Amino acid sequence: MAQVEKTVRFFDTVVVDDNNVRKAVEDDFWSTLIDAIEKRELADRSAQVYDVEYIGHAVKPKKPSLPHLQIERIRDLNEMLNVSDVVSGDVEPLDLDDPNKRVSEPTFLVPLASHGRVAVMSPAVQPTRAETLGRWLTAVLGLVPKGYSLELIPVVDPEILEKITGADGAVMLEVHVDPGVDVPSSGGGVVGDAFRSAQKQELEEARLVLRWSLGRSGGPQSVRAALRDAALWVAQNGFSANAKVKLASFDQDGRLVRDEVRAIFDDRVARKVTFQTHAGERTPDEVILNAIATAILEFRQGSYGKQGPAGVSGIASLSITS
Repeated sequence: MAQVEKTVRFFDTVVVDDNNVRKAVEDDFWSTLIDAIEKRELADRSAQVYDVEYIGHAVKPKKPSLPHLQIERIRDLNEMLNVSDVVSGDVEPLDLDDPNKRVSEPTFLVPLASHGRVAVMSPAVQPTRAETLGRWLTAVLGLVPKGYSLELIPVVDPEILEKITGADGAVMLEVHVDPGVDVPSSGGGVVGDAFRSAQKQELEEARLVLRWSLGRSGGPQSVRAALRDAALWVAQNGFSANAKVKLASFDQDGRLVRDEVRAIFDDRVARKVTFQTHAGERTPDEVILNAIATAILEFRQGSYGKQGPAGVSGIASLSITS
């Protein structure tokens, strides 16, 4: 037996309109969508994201009873996949008997009961990004012509959000944005404007990194406040997977005290799960789902498990057809 460790991450499902107004989905959004996907033909549950094909299918297992979606990343034949014999060392091309078949990598998307929240876990070495899942959902639901898109934004510990909000300001903010990831079209103040301006000049496949740092004096309060508000905006929107902030507040003597550098997304709610599997064998879906169920139980026991999406007001009603 071998022990496998994976990460289950939690996200809120948000509808974004053309004015970048964000609203939470209805509580029955995911159950309705799973029922609809179950009835759809292949073409209506398939979409390309960044030239990669993704196919979703609904699964309603009895044990454990966790209706969910599995979104398959389809590996193209030009990726030169091989079969290697670990005893003899022989290598040969991976040729499947059926020319219509491809190797695919699943991502498990398991809805929680309320707020449109989902638990996401991929058994693959490189999991599918939440931003990619949002684009796939937007495509299969045909939302773009209607002026909407769907995003999965990470659940952040509300105590951390309160810490950022309660600080006098921030004296340092560093944010990394991966290639192909869209920065929200509004919000973030002057920092958000800087990101949007920089992305217009973005080089293909180049990561965008912006960093603001104030000197020993701590800079003017207006700048510290702008950096603090921008850190909150970054934490709530989920377009970056790597960001750091150094908060600052005044002590009783009126001196500016700097906090330690904080990795913002260490504060995103995630759970490490482990499960046993036979070495060299495929892990059964039941084992993976039991691990996800354990993570969901732990999530619900935390304060963040009882609150709705941060920075989002109102409920959006979407029509989902089979």
